[in-house]
Amino acid sequence: MQLFGHGGTDPLNVVAAAVTPVVMVSATAILIGGVNSRYMTIADRVRGLTRELRDPATTPERRANIRAQLVYFARRVDHVSWATRLLYIAVACFVSVALVISISITRVTLQFVTLPLFVIGLLLICLALTFQIWELHDANRTLRLEIENSIGS
Repeated sequence: MQLFGHGGTDPLNVVAAAVTPVVMVSATAILIGGVNSRYMTIADRVRGLTRELRDPATTPERRANIRAQLVYFARRVDHVSWATRLLYIAVACFVSVALVISISITRVTLQFVTLPLFVIGLLLICLALTFQIWELHDANRTLRLEIENSIGS
């Protein structure tokens, strides 16, 4: 049986077909690194704010501001966590595509298995990016609260 057009089951054709999902794994890994960086930054900021909240010298006005910020930080953690999960699942889809391509001996298997997996991986990346946009929106809110607290608006 032929894998690709006139090329048959030539191993080079199999490797060539498996390259695209491997590239997507690399691209998604870069996104995961960025999301993990956001998560660490959020975690550090939450620890700093909660430390300040517990400090007896913190004024009531500042405590109210910190509590308002922590509401948004909790949402940001959720957004970043979901984005990370979705990106890891996308990587699993792309790795599965590469594995299926590598072990497939028919073009029919490729059409019915790899394309849906690849599209699912792309959709998961889109959904993860949506969570990142929501996180950025909430990040702007926490920054506005901090600025308002600092300049007294």
